[in-house]
Amino acid sequence: MGCAAGVIRYLVFLINTLSSVVGLAVAVISSLALEDINEEGKPILIMFILVGVIVFVISFFGCFGAIKENVCMTWTYAITVLAAAIISIILLCILARHTGDQTLAKNELDDAWAQQKNHTDAMSIFQTKLHCCGINGTRDYTEANLTVPTSCFYPNSDQKVYEVGCLAKLSEFYENLLTGCKTSGWIFLAIEIAAFACAVFLAITFRNEQRRRY
Repeated sequence: MGCAAGVIRYLVFLINTLSSVVGLAVAVISSLALEDINEEGKPILIMFILVGVIVFVISFFGCFGAIKENVCMTWTYAITVLAAAIISIILLCILARHTGDQTLAKNELDDAWAQQKNHTDAMSIFQTKLHCCGINGTRDYTEANLTVPTSCFYPNSDQKVYEVGCLAKLSEFYENLLTGCKTSGWIFLAIEIAAFACAVFLAITFRNEQRRRY
């Protein structure tokens, strides 16, 4: 095996290590985000979890193929990583186009507000967690002829209410949440592309080496 192939071989080990770590990180981050995001964004995060787990597992095949100089296993690894990269691109595009943080927040709060007007106190979970009141502020309650709930008040106070509406707070929360998912997704994609390129080069090198032997 030539010097360049040897370098690529060790590079494959490094990239596979990164792939397994980042794949696991993407799966964990997406799992944590899954608990807080609404139904619209959940299918995308579930796909990220699956891709992360698949890449985590297939990384071991990449390392094994490089150690054994196995052409078939190395090509299998390259094709699987390419498929994962294509899926990642599609998911990142969908995540960017169809899950805007304000859209997610507004849809979720509109549902909660509709229930609130039926006296179910559905807004309390947002108001308590995010320290906000109503969709756009306390005026939402006065305009709807509703009593301002206790979840709008500061702890241990029956006078001071949260002035900021939950739409602004929830939009900010989703922005931070989705930024983390997108950032890890793009890093993941870059590693996948590098892994694919190195695996293809290595598979071709292994095949050429086998031809020379026979």
